[in-house]
Amino acid sequence: MAANARTTTTPVAPKTTELKAAAATQGSVNRYLAAYIMGVANRLANGASNHYRTHFSLGMSEWRAMMAIGGQDELIVRQVADLADLDYAAASKSVRVLEERGLVTVEQTSRRGRAAVVRATPEGAETYKKLRDAAARRQRRLTSTFTADELATLWALLRRVEQQVPHMNAE
Repeated sequence: MAANARTTTTPVAPKTTELKAAAATQGSVNRYLAAYIMGVANRLANGASNHYRTHFSLGMSEWRAMMAIGGQDELIVRQVADLADLDYAAASKSVRVLEERGLVTVEQTSRRGRAAVVRATPEGAETYKKLRDAAARRQRRLTSTFTADELATLWALLRRVEQQVPHMNAE
């Protein structure tokens, strides 16, 4: 009877992570570090996007812009773009969305050229704190299996990868 049970058992499909690990050793796209990092980043970004859209009605560009603005007294849109790691057009659009939501004010000024000065409103400052706390909780979940030394090493390695980006993209 035990032998019969073994022959009728439905095989269990390998987990996605097992498939990806096997594929990485067989020459797939995940064998290339940049592609692997992008794949992981895409999955993290999709999860974050779902979280921030569900809980705050903000997309990732707006989240990034709000995180940049909330940590400063005032910024110009170019600075928002730089701090949020967004292109200028995406930063400008995100600032408009945040302004429409009442989270920031935008003031055209002549004292800084034609630049528009962006400031968080009181509601924006509260939203920033909630976003910051949510991001910290998400990061603690992501890094919960790492020791402090491993995290320090991971950050150091990621910074080295980042330093290589201009060299990688030079061709």
